[in-house]
Amino acid sequence: MLLGRGVFGLGGECMSVAQSAIISQWFKGKELGFALGLNLTVSRLASVVGGIIIPLMITADGERVDTVMWFGTGLCCFSLIAGILLVIIDSYAEKKDGGRMEIAAEDKF
Repeated sequence: MLLGRGVFGLGGECMSVAQSAIISQWFKGKELGFALGLNLTVSRLASVVGGIIIPLMITADGERVDTVMWFGTGLCCFSLIAGILLVIIDSYAEKKDGGRMEIAAEDKF
């Protein structure tokens, strides 16, 4: 468990940077701020809900951890499928736009 937590800790910031890069490709202007805020809100809310739900699941199952472990494994598989779908949708949008979008002068810093 400690090794898994260490790997998760190492990848957390990289994941956050990747999410911000993907969001900034899809949203511009006022929508970008809302999308970034919504992304942060959902991730923090998921942490809070997980902190509440996981102990309830463990006590409801007679102090067995395997149910929670399989639930987490299912969520990870769902996330993997969602990530693959995102890559497919993003590549389709890129082909439809004729390649990478150029950064507008007002978006450069």
